[in-house]
Amino acid sequence: MLGKILGGRYELLEKTGGGGMAVVYKAKCHLLKRYVAVKILRPDLVDNEEFVTRFKRESQAAASLSHPNIVNMYDVGQENGTHYIVMEYVDGMTLKEYIRKEGRLTSKEAVRIASQICSALHHAHENNIVHRDIKPQNILINKEGTAKVADFGIARAVTSSTVTMAGANVIGSVHYFSPEQAKGGYVDKKSDIYSLGIVLYEMVTGVVPFEGDSAISVALKHIQEQVTPPGEINPDVPKSIQYIIQRAIEKNLENRYHDAAEMLHDLSQALDHPDGSYVKRISEDEQATRIIPSLHELEEQNSRSLNGVSPVEAQELDKRRGWVLVTFSIIAAAAVLLVLFMVVRSIYNQNFTYRDTQVPLVEGLDETEARKILKERGLLLNIEEWRHDDTVEEGKIISQHPQEGDTVKTDSMVNVVISSGIKLVPVPDVTNQSQRSAEVDLENNGFKIAQPEYISSDIASGYVVRQEPSAYQEVPEGTEVRLFISKGPEDTMTVIGKYIGLTENMAMEMIKNSKLDIGKITREYNDEYKEDIVFRQSPQPDVSVEQGRKIDLWVSMGEQPRRKKKIEIPLHGTRNLRVQIIRTSDEEIMYDKEHNPADGKIEIILEDTGVQSYAIWIDNEYVMTQTLDFTKPERGDE
Repeated sequence: MLGKILGGRYELLEKTGGGGMAVVYKAKCHLLKRYVAVKILRPDLVDNEEFVTRFKRESQAAASLSHPNIVNMYDVGQENGTHYIVMEYVDGMTLKEYIRKEGRLTSKEAVRIASQICSALHHAHENNIVHRDIKPQNILINKEGTAKVADFGIARAVTSSTVTMAGANVIGSVHYFSPEQAKGGYVDKKSDIYSLGIVLYEMVTGVVPFEGDSAISVALKHIQEQVTPPGEINPDVPKSIQYIIQRAIEKNLENRYHDAAEMLHDLSQALDHPDGSYVKRISEDEQATRIIPSLHELEEQNSRSLNGVSPVEAQELDKRRGWVLVTFSIIAAAAVLLVLFMVVRSIYNQNFTYRDTQVPLVEGLDETEARKILKERGLLLNIEEWRHDDTVEEGKIISQHPQEGDTVKTDSMVNVVISSGIKLVPVPDVTNQSQRSAEVDLENNGFKIAQPEYISSDIASGYVVRQEPSAYQEVPEGTEVRLFISKGPEDTMTVIGKYIGLTENMAMEMIKNSKLDIGKITREYNDEYKEDIVFRQSPQPDVSVEQGRKIDLWVSMGEQPRRKKKIEIPLHGTRNLRVQIIRTSDEEIMYDKEHNPADGKIEIILEDTGVQSYAIWIDNEYVMTQTLDFTKPERGDE
């Protein structure tokens, strides 16, 4: 596939990765002059409806999303049975490779990457897309350290059909998928949160929580076993991150984070508040059920405890106990009231007390950076609109209201408009139209007209043969379109010249000048023609053929060299033996002489050309045939 151009614009440069379903190539988009990633469905799966559907689902899922932490999808197409998706090219490595390289990540870096993944999942979930295969292999880290979620190949819209298939068709990666995926049950956004919790676990510890001899054993551990606390593997992991992981990978769906936004909120506080007290922890009551004694039993116990005490002393003791209980009750009530007052006051100060603050500049920033800066000022971010813009990079804020420097109350909303990047529009099909009609059509659709090129064609003169970019491709508004206009058919026949007797270079030059192509070049020894001279051609001279026909040439290597080769023949017996060597090609006797068997093994030197076979006879009895290659010199010969 390397060097192939898809869709008339995407040149495949190098293979960068692949999996069981597709192969990914780095490619050059010659229209927009940028590098892209092209994912191509494996040829052996083209006839498999399930994989074709899954491949198309990836393009549909990714096309509905636009987020700085999700790999952008630019184009999708099919050409000569090749299904492909064109995506943003991320120059970097997968998160899995990064973890292997570093061993384990620092808490700060792990939280930063997890926050970006969480933000991407929040955007996908808001668009009713569940990824269902979150794992480090599907997270790309570019050279700037930004995480981008890729591979929506098994993503689904959140509907009643969002159910994993049990048995051999369980969807997801076994080391990262949720208990409900392992059971083949209903899968929703909480399944992605579970997988993200496992990814965060691996980032801070360097290992996955569950290993096994088979995929089934690992799946069962996700269902039945608790993970080893990450703090036991890496003591440097703050409690806050341990609590976030614990909440994200709760086996009970009800105990997990409700959505990605809730998890993102906790991640944003993880490093500033390492004790993790803000993380809602789900703990079961470990206290066993107790049997409360009956009133009669309490009276008997009280009677036994006062055994040996007079009624008066018992009454005084009861009075003292009563005063102590009253005193403690008053103190406890006062403490409760004080705590209640402080809690109410804190809640009031946090939620009902506002102060003035100045609006910072967030134009030109992405959503994550803007939210962080606004949060530091006690302000909130509201995305009013995603709008196409030719000057502002996709995912960056175009405008804000209130403006920078305006004074507002804390908890106020800052409304922003975010760029969706350059608006892409489909190119109309103007082939087979007259040149003027095609140019008017393109101009009416907002395209520019490049200098036309006139070519020979069977189409009538003055009509469009083809166009670049091709029809229906999505390109930026105002893109220049080049038209190739027919100048009518031309004579495509030519007469083959005589190349025999010419040098190889001269013959090749004449072939090209006749608008013919060079075919197979065969080099052979020839006693009649000097070295580098053509002694044979196909087709023969003076034949009329179509232009572009391949011409095969036979080029002389000069006279065939004569070399000497050695044949070894063992002899047995008590009397002299007659040894004959006959060349099988023409039955010429090459050697005829008697030898004494006492000589044992004899060596006979033959001088000949080419590759020859020789029959060996001893005393008129055939012994064997031996083949010698005289074209190759013996070791040590020049």
